Amino acid sequence: MIMSILFLAETRYDRPEDATEGAVHLKLDKNGNVAREGTNEVLYQVTTRNGVVLQPEKFGERTWRDDIKLFHGKADWKSLVSFYKDVGLSLILPPIFWIFILNGAFLGLYIYQASTFAQILVQPPYNFNGKLLGYVQLVQIIDCLLAVPLLGFGSDIICKFMSRRNKGVFEPEYRLIVLIVPAACAIISAIVYGHAAASPNDYHWIAIVAPYHLGFFSFLGANLVGITFVMDSYPNKSGPLLLVVCAGRGFVSFGLSYATVPSIESLGYDGAMNILAIICGVLSAMGIVMYFIGKRVREWARRRIWPKHHEE
Repeated sequence: MIMSILFLAETRYDRPEDATEGAVHLKLDKNGNVAREGTNEVLYQVTTRNGVVLQPEKFGERTWRDDIKLFHGKADWKSLVSFYKDVGLSLILPPIFWIFILNGAFLGLYIYQASTFAQILVQPPYNFNGKLLGYVQLVQIIDCLLAVPLLGFGSDIICKFMSRRNKGVFEPEYRLIVLIVPAACAIISAIVYGHAAASPNDYHWIAIVAPYHLGFFSFLGANLVGITFVMDSYPNKSGPLLLVVCAGRGFVSFGLSYATVPSIESLGYDGAMNILAIICGVLSAMGIVMYFIGKRVREWARRRIWPKHHEE
């Protein structure tokens, strides 16, 4: 975090809202130069082929000292109110509400496993020591290395294929197709982990470790799918909606994982994990419904909730 403060540049800057969709309205003076007081207005379509042209003679050289500033430009405190207003409004959209509940369930599954796997492995018949538990955690790096290429680039390939079939038109719902992978992983992870934890004498230690990492992989997948779906669906409101997904899932996961000890005592590992498997499975299956209603909800939101952006 300290390194990010020193070396990550601030990317936020003042720009018209229509610029987020690549449609920039420019005002030109009588000489054809861009000017705030210009009388002639033109619409300039910006694409990914347009590079960024720096103007140091006008804005000055960019320095490291500028990059580490805490604030860039003048603060717009009114946008703080509208930001949290958008956070509340987004919760009435079924796909957004579903995404953050889904992410919370997958995170809850992982937290459940993360809070119990060490206790299971240090006891007979496995008798793991602290060093071995550290190696178990280290393997999570592999989950991260697999999630991005498989679910990230894989999702892009699916989206390109579906867009070609749709006459070149991309729909954000194509992002949901790859959710099949983390959904299957979550269900398998919960069931195998629960049965192995309930009967450790009948299972190899890998039946605890592998489902634990599979659960982490499924959470990474659900997180990746949720973020890309939200950003593609509502690019103008990606900030508030990402807060809903990334912060809201914490409340859901807390509710599921808070009952870890009581559920183990009353239902056993297998019973508790079977319930989590059902929850993750049902929520994942709801993705089929969201795939078909997502576009209609998006159009309704742009007409009724954010009409200003719809008009632009």
